[in-house]
Amino acid sequence: MAGKKGVHFGGGNIGRGFVAEFLHNSGYEVVFIDVMDAIIEKLQNAKSYEVKEIGPSGEKTFTIDNYRALNSKYDMEKVVHEIATADTVTCAVGPNILKFIAEPIAKGIESRQSSTPVAVIACENAIGATDNLKGFIMEKLSDDTKSKLNSKARFANSAVDRIVPIQDEDAGLNVKIEQFFEWCVESPPFEGNPPDIQGVYYVQDVQPYIERKLFTVKTGHATAAYCG
Repeated sequence: MAGKKGVHFGGGNIGRGFVAEFLHNSGYEVVFIDVMDAIIEKLQNAKSYEVKEIGPSGEKTFTIDNYRALNSKYDMEKVVHEIATADTVTCAVGPNILKFIAEPIAKGIESRQSSTPVAVIACENAIGATDNLKGFIMEKLSDDTKSKLNSKARFANSAVDRIVPIQDEDAGLNVKIEQFFEWCVESPPFEGNPPDIQGVYYVQDVQPYIERKLFTVKTGHATAAYCG
């Protein structure tokens, strides 16, 4: 039986240091998708990188491997194939970029042959990010796929909370990240069969968790900045 595969849009610090760490620790092969040549080339040329968690009790370092990387500027057909055969599709690209990744995701959903729907989860700093992404994807889907979408894909909003400090100049692909994390994902779209991702907290309604983050973490940052 083939192993689990997670396609992730965004090869930045959150993608490598948060989402990919969770997927890797849960037994997924991770396929990074990005348009930044430098990031993709580094990922393609390195067999692994390190994530260093920093917390009150000290530091812990984890090695992330079992990944591949594709540049969607040049390898769109391969990107679509990876999505068509993936178990999960996640992204950490910024809310304004969701409309640009919708087309390859839509094409991948159109091409799916698996009887298990792919889980689509946007990991963005915004309320209803997956809903927004789904809206862009729906614009690209055929009427036939729309009529049976529930058998091809499930869309769940999420709230992610983990601080990524300024990285060392010579860090390369390695990422320093805080030990504390919270990744809440809506459970209703999966109808009792959510993706098996260690560390994810499945909830009925994710909005309170997003609002809590925005109103507490962001307020704390702003207060510290104002006070100097």
